[in-house]
Formats: sequence, structure tokens, C-alpha cells
Amino acid sequence: MAWAQLERLYGLVLIHVQREVEGTFALERADAVLDAAGAARPDLGWLVQATSLESREW
Repeated sequence: MAWAQLERLYGLVLIHVQREVEGTFALERADAVLDAAGAARPDLGWLVQATSLESREW
């Protein structure tokens, strides 16, 4: 399932850089897997949040 999350983020980035067709296909593939697993669909905000959590010093 981690690959589906990564592919979804990749699709969002492709759409952002105006590669709409490739990005849409990536989202469709990833969303089908995530929906079947009952997992949340990550967005670019999710990526920023995950990055900021890793950079904290505990």
C-alpha cells in the first residue's frame, strides 16, 4: 500500500507541473488500491506534514 501512497503523491506532482494525463492515470491506479484497502488518500499537505515530523528533534 505504501507504493500506492507514493504513486498518488507522484500523480499530484505531475498534475502540478502540467503533466495532467500521466498524473491522472497515476491517481486512478493509486486511488483504486487505497480505496480497496480503506486507506486515506494522501495529498501534498500530507507530504509536508510527514516531512516536518521527521525533522523534529525529540
